[in-house]
Amino acid sequence: MSRILASVSGLSVVWLLAACGAKEPQATPSSSAASGAPALPPVARPATPDDSACPRDGTWKPCALEDRITKAGMVAKVADSVRVPFFKIPGVRYRIGKEARMVVFYLADSATGVKATDGLDPLRLTPRGDSLGAWPAPPREVIRSANLVAVLFDVNATQAERVRLAITAGAPLTNPALMLAPSDTQTVRKLPPMPAKE
Repeated sequence: MSRILASVSGLSVVWLLAACGAKEPQATPSSSAASGAPALPPVARPATPDDSACPRDGTWKPCALEDRITKAGMVAKVADSVRVPFFKIPGVRYRIGKEARMVVFYLADSATGVKATDGLDPLRLTPRGDSLGAWPAPPREVIRSANLVAVLFDVNATQAERVRLAITAGAPLTNPALMLAPSDTQTVRKLPPMPAKE
């Protein structure tokens, strides 16, 4: 019996050594390397509100807006910039989907945004009495939030609602909980004590 066990364990060891000694299959070169075509460079990931390049300071940045619209289920691609005579800074023109367009003005702060739109038609963002102005088509909607002014063109109702909700949710903050907390204990007002019952 002991001879049988010794021969079985000996065969197991031989089989195990043969299996471990087998050569692993060598990796075959990729078709692009074999054909001599250069490998494509890695695509850089766009900045998101969590990156240090996109600070969360309560103002809109292009990276924050693009991230918010992506999370709303759409893709906003920068097409070019556009200038209109009644705005001092150029706007960024985005393409949303196949046909929808949006022009966004990133201003220094919300007060600058109010001054920039003061005297303009609030629904069309054109000088009063001018229904088209410098826009290539009549604007469908104007959205304002903090330092951002967005003008939507050729959007359907669903796209307009998604963009509106994404923007009016507000610019990313560093820590919303800190913004709501009182700065010190003196700002907390307490109710007066209840009068004693007679």
